[in-house]
Amino acid sequence: MNATARALSLLVCVALTPGCGAARQQVVQLDPIEFKVDRSGGGRQVYVRDFAALTDEAMARFHAGEWSEAVRLFDLLVREYPAEPGIAAVQHNAGLALLRLGRPADAAGRFADAQRRQKGTRDARDALFLYAEAMDAAGQPQAAANTLRGALDDAAVQADIGGPLGVLDQLEAAARLGLALRRAQDPTRADEAFKRVEKIYNDHRDVQVVAESEWVARSLYERGEIYRELFASIHFKLPVERMKRDLEDKANLFLKAENAYFHCVRLHHRTWSLAAGFEIGHLYGQLVDDIDRAEAPPELDAATTEIYRDELWNHTEHLAKRGIAIHRQNVQLASRLGEKHSDWAVRSEEQIGRLEKMIEIATQRRAHLQDPNALPVAPPAGQTPTSP
Repeated sequence: MNATARALSLLVCVALTPGCGAARQQVVQLDPIEFKVDRSGGGRQVYVRDFAALTDEAMARFHAGEWSEAVRLFDLLVREYPAEPGIAAVQHNAGLALLRLGRPADAAGRFADAQRRQKGTRDARDALFLYAEAMDAAGQPQAAANTLRGALDDAAVQADIGGPLGVLDQLEAAARLGLALRRAQDPTRADEAFKRVEKIYNDHRDVQVVAESEWVARSLYERGEIYRELFASIHFKLPVERMKRDLEDKANLFLKAENAYFHCVRLHHRTWSLAAGFEIGHLYGQLVDDIDRAEAPPELDAATTEIYRDELWNHTEHLAKRGIAIHRQNVQLASRLGEKHSDWAVRSEEQIGRLEKMIEIATQRRAHLQDPNALPVAPPAGQTPTSP
């Protein structure tokens, strides 16, 4: 930074008139006020070099949502007062402003510096959590995971952040660890992290703040998502022996996903329980779709293929009806939680309509097979007809 400085010594003459005596003058000399010019922002800005005044101005810009100007002033404070005790807080707030500006990599550096400056304190713990969040947002989930794992399990790291984590911090750290590992494409270790959240919850569920923690509901939902994604990756393909294996694997993953989602629903969290309720119903809908789209033996003609599809429907109709029932329960839960018009409730309503249409089409297909003169209905939008 190119800066100029000049010191002004202020002399203040104060006239004191004690009682009826003669006026007496006293000269009071104040500390110098130093003015400087900052050109770091591309322009020319004059400021008073005073830590308290600059800090107040930076925080005023921060609270006003003027993130860029707040960061400029925070950086100015760090350059001018690198050894000031309050610089750790300055770096912390600069990191928050940078997150709001969508610059997580820059924010991570500020949080790392704040953590270093506050080593051994609880404030260092807050900085560590924010550093991990910033690294994850910056596209480095594995670095975020390593940081959170250290806070959970490494005694040296814990000493640097004021000691072992408390129960609520453990819940958050383990949940964030699982989320970071999911983004790092490591579902196995992510599942282990989410299981850790469940264990902490089960050990302390009598504590109200633990029982109501959003991280518990989120972790259960994410566990369901891990198994749902694996479930969705399996498609039924010939030969029949492979189909049997696929069905067994798909069924196992279905049950694991459903179990995790159900545990989440029971917590009645306004966001994650409704999301989980939708996904349970959607699991049934997906299974119906996958079976309906299963490869048909190539030697079948069109008429026999229709019979084949109808036979498959004998095994999937109850799944469609079960999906409808679950989606209706989710809509009811949304109403009880005051979230009747939430996105998840709306999506459940849409799935109810879709599955009811599938049942209608299958019913008319069966009627057409029994009476070839009956007119079949068109399939839902986006679904390929199975008959010529």
